[in-house]
Amino acid sequence: MDLRHLEFVVAIVDHGGVGRAATALHVAQPSVSASVRRLERELGVDLFDRIGRRLVLTDAGATVVDHARQLLRGRERLEAELAAQRGVVVGMLRLVSLPTLAMEPLTELVVRFAAAYPDVRVGVAEPLDADDLERRVSQGRSELGVTDLALTSRALQHLHLTDQQIVAVLPPGTDRSLRTLRATELAGLRLITTPAGTSTRTLLDQVLRRRQLTANIVIETSHREAIVPLVLAGTGATVLPAPLARDAAERGAVLAELDPPVRRRIGLVHRPGPLSPAGRAFRAIAAGGGDRER
Repeated sequence: MDLRHLEFVVAIVDHGGVGRAATALHVAQPSVSASVRRLERELGVDLFDRIGRRLVLTDAGATVVDHARQLLRGRERLEAELAAQRGVVVGMLRLVSLPTLAMEPLTELVVRFAAAYPDVRVGVAEPLDADDLERRVSQGRSELGVTDLALTSRALQHLHLTDQQIVAVLPPGTDRSLRTLRATELAGLRLITTPAGTSTRTLLDQVLRRRQLTANIVIETSHREAIVPLVLAGTGATVLPAPLARDAAERGAVLAELDPPVRRRIGLVHRPGPLSPAGRAFRAIAAGGGDRER
């Protein structure tokens, strides 16, 4: 079996179609289509149901893709381990991070890693939510994940990186003498937030649930980048991790700490077992401050 055929099938799934897969792999689209047909004949199964111009994985196709990922990762791992024996760290490092952690701490870690290991390609994926992040890491689609440790099961290995404070972000013009905000006061605000299941929404719900309160949500959006502009426009308030909140404050928002304070533990997660050379190097950089593994 030619691994190149498996690579094409995985690319179709990951990129959402033959044309996009061909573009990502820098090959002609007919070559990808022909490769898939050749693999289907070899295996004696249909990998995709062809619905109009769309390709949808069959059950057999899903099984093939799962095993194909393992084989392709194995090839990458072999190549990287052999290079590491020569004292060179190369290959592809696949990361996944909650969107609210992309600025801090992920960006700093990636910058430090890229400077130290310029021959490693880094890919960063954005999950749908914390559960999706855990699935990606558990399935090996991403080697390392940056997440809220409270939202991750103990099935994964954890490395604590830092704690982040959660603060209220209020519209411009709010009384700046307001230093703290109790849960009852937060519940009374017009709130803008992400859908249920996202990390920030989970934090908001937890803060209010402890006081048996319900959020007054006036805008719920999956477009996280729209939340701060909506707050700045006076539409409502929100809660954000301190690094994102500070950025909003520089644009005119008013910040208030929550009373009692709310913090979340941020960490790096990965599957049990050995990491790739690039994964080991990234983890070592992340642990540089002497953080603890649990």
